[in-house]
Amino acid sequence: MHEMALAEGILAAVLDLAEGQPVRRVRLRVGALQHVTTDSLQFAFQLAAEDTAAADAVLELQPVPARLRCRRCGAAHAVAGPPFLCVACGASDVSVAGGDELLIDAVELATGWLHRPDSLTAPPEDRAPAGGPRVVLARGDGQAREGIDGS
Repeated sequence: MHEMALAEGILAAVLDLAEGQPVRRVRLRVGALQHVTTDSLQFAFQLAAEDTAAADAVLELQPVPARLRCRRCGAAHAVAGPPFLCVACGASDVSVAGGDELLIDAVELATGWLHRPDSLTAPPEDRAPAGGPRVVLARGDGQAREGIDGS
């Protein structure tokens, strides 16, 4: 169950952002290629967050479909799973264009929301300024945790 490791990484990043403030809610974008089980991640996060500022936080997960881009013809399309072939030309020379991410999109603290600059859920007036906090926890390219950028 890799959800516990993911929950611990999410919690560490959220607590860094919260700077001791109580955390109410955490919004995540979870790529289909991460193969995350929602209930397991929720449970693991609750266990990891016990006795922290995020003990009462609720995780909200937004699924992100897997997307491929063909290196031969340039077509991009959503896929449900293997085999990873281009639907336009049938080539197997494809790259992952999305769905491999696990991103913290926003964190609700007692004092308000913190949003990523490219957050899909934030109203424009509430979005972090360009260069603001951005947390990338897991990607399909082997980068397990980049941390907080732009702080």
